[in-house]
Amino acid sequence: MEALDRLRSRAGPLQRTWARHPRLGLAGKAAVAAALAWAVARAVPGPAGQYPYYAPLGALLATTTTLAGSAREAAQTVAAIVAGAGIALAVDALAPSHLVGIAVVVAAGVLLAGWQRLGSARSWVPTTALFVLILGDRDPVGYLLGYAGLTALGALVGVAVTAAFPPLPLTSAQVRLARLRDALAAQLDDLADGLQQAPPPTEDEWRRRTHVIDPLLGQMRSAVQETAEARRGNRRARRYQQDADRQYAQARALERLALLIEDLTGLISETEVATAARVARGPELRPPAATALAALAAVLRSVEGPTAGPDVTRQAYAALHVLADALRTARARNADDLFVASSIVVGIRRALAAVVPQELAEEEAPG
Repeated sequence: MEALDRLRSRAGPLQRTWARHPRLGLAGKAAVAAALAWAVARAVPGPAGQYPYYAPLGALLATTTTLAGSAREAAQTVAAIVAGAGIALAVDALAPSHLVGIAVVVAAGVLLAGWQRLGSARSWVPTTALFVLILGDRDPVGYLLGYAGLTALGALVGVAVTAAFPPLPLTSAQVRLARLRDALAAQLDDLADGLQQAPPPTEDEWRRRTHVIDPLLGQMRSAVQETAEARRGNRRARRYQQDADRQYAQARALERLALLIEDLTGLISETEVATAARVARGPELRPPAATALAALAAVLRSVEGPTAGPDVTRQAYAALHVLADALRTARARNADDLFVASSIVVGIRRALAAVVPQELAEEEAPG
């Protein structure tokens, strides 16, 4: 990730903190957008100018972490407000009393809020309908112009501010990727350490060695998805296109690897326990299996971009070959099929293929 690395090397502590925590940038843009929207709304003449506070509200709702998200939120919010206002005006013209009108607009608003296309702005449908019916009782048209018009104006300001300072949260996503990678490497180290124990760990001990990966996997997916969305309409995206593509490739590799390591963890912790009548790997196979798992952990920690370092990878394949040779020797000495031990070899080989350079994976693939 050359461009990203150059950016980090030039950035000072404040800039690096800013890049690692995109919420800081979001807060700054929301503050600027709200202030600008308020200043513009104060200059609006006529009845609509009586409700300037709706403009910063619209700016706040439309300011998100991505330009595409900002435009989507703006459109959905305005659509929800217009829909709610339409309900209120229709009910106000037909309802025999305020009591009936309130019940009808709330019911109709809640029903229309189930429309998925309105996204997170769906709740604004009944809220707007209620506001227009009650607060705009004396001048519904003037109130509607102030409410919907100034909210839309503020939303446009929010989109404009986001477009002027478009975020591209590559650093934040890279942090999530690194955390997941470190967690997977730590899981492999714990598996390797457990296999080196004599006797093997108990079920409770294996349970304590099992890491919870799903939350980190979910955070990584969300961060990478946010980065992909941030590239849409972003004038900075072309400059960092190669970095973003590599980051996406690394995310796909880590996702596959997480599933493989989860399978390995379940297989080892279920079969290599002290209470078992006969553990799946005897003293001849546990040490090379532990070495191969530790080597796989080292490969993970060497990942740069979508693939791992070739030298560390070759060491891992060498450890895998030692394990495979030990498995063949053990199979020749007894009648056991050693199915579980064979599954470990296959699992490690597939895990390596997920993160190593393609040409090296093809070179080491079994014939």
